[in-house]
Amino acid sequence: MSNNFSFNSKKKTKKNAYKSHRQLKVGEELRYLISNAFLRESFYDDNIKDNNITITEVDVSPDLKNAKVFVMPLGGKNKLDVLNSLNKISGRLKKVISNSITLRQTPILSFKIDETFEYAKNIHDILEKIKK
Repeated sequence: MSNNFSFNSKKKTKKNAYKSHRQLKVGEELRYLISNAFLRESFYDDNIKDNNITITEVDVSPDLKNAKVFVMPLGGKNKLDVLNSLNKISGRLKKVISNSITLRQTPILSFKIDETFEYAKNIHDILEKIKK
């Protein structure tokens, strides 16, 4: 008996587009704690101290071990400098928020620039051109 079985799935695997209630709840809790930490703590970094940083969203992985924090400096100035500074202090920030969150393990934070504002502006500009 020959085994000519070859498994080639034609089905495309897609990440689950819907987040669980727990992921959303932990994401909002992290967003609140991180923004409070920026207000109350001193991280001794001029890029963070001199810029107002908006935390738009925190995307938590399904196992709650990793979190992507989407940020945008006010006015979009010094995006890369702010991003590098935030990623450098992520360990200290994790330690600061670990005292306030009720999870077994505090998620590893990685910061990303939120591009949705620029994307929305581009779409708005295109729609304005169409109207004219």
